[in-house]
Amino acid sequence: MINDLARVPVFSDIPEDDLKKIAPLFKERVFKKNHILMFENDPCEEIYILRSGMVKIYRIHDGKEVTLGLALAGDIIGEIEMLSDGEHRVATIEVLEPIKAWLLTKKDFLFIVNEYPSVIRKAYKTLANRSRLLNRMIRYMTFCDVRTKTANLIMDLYCNFGDENATIINFKINQSLFASMVGVTRESISKTMSDFQSEGLIDVKQKQIYLLDIERLETLCDDTEEIPELRRWYDM
Repeated sequence: MINDLARVPVFSDIPEDDLKKIAPLFKERVFKKNHILMFENDPCEEIYILRSGMVKIYRIHDGKEVTLGLALAGDIIGEIEMLSDGEHRVATIEVLEPIKAWLLTKKDFLFIVNEYPSVIRKAYKTLANRSRLLNRMIRYMTFCDVRTKTANLIMDLYCNFGDENATIINFKINQSLFASMVGVTRESISKTMSDFQSEGLIDVKQKQIYLLDIERLETLCDDTEEIPELRRWYDM
């Protein structure tokens, strides 16, 4: 749970005394699982800063959901639209698990940006990281077969939510979300995950994935990520 604005990366360079002055601009909000924070193409009126919980970012294409990423505590949502000429949301944001957040209006966010240019620098660093992640997703979806896509996402999840001592991914993911993150059908993911279990690569218990043979999983990734550190989705 984040209670201090200084722990939010985009605001981390603002002096502590100044953070106290602008703190009243941030309104506390609570949202339940499955709540839609914003819809693709909605007008841009506010941004959200996650204090706890998780949301998914997705778009609908040809009637199919494609997950573009996940956002966790400390992440800011909707700031890029505010800093560009776009007046509409580029994606839909849905709550995956109950969240607490700060809401900031467009007017107040732009006031902070004008007062503290470091916010822009931090925001565009975030944009660069998201672009890199989308680049990798495009490579998965365009050039990899289902087994390679699945192995890569498992390794991505392990790098971001894994417990090295127990080789477990501390993130419960259902097959529908998994499928939308690699751009295949739920049936394809179900079969591939079942194959991986039969081959002794993984085990799945209560939606949590246990890695039984990391070395063979990395071999299946087919050198998709030559720099393992780039599998990290967030600044740690």
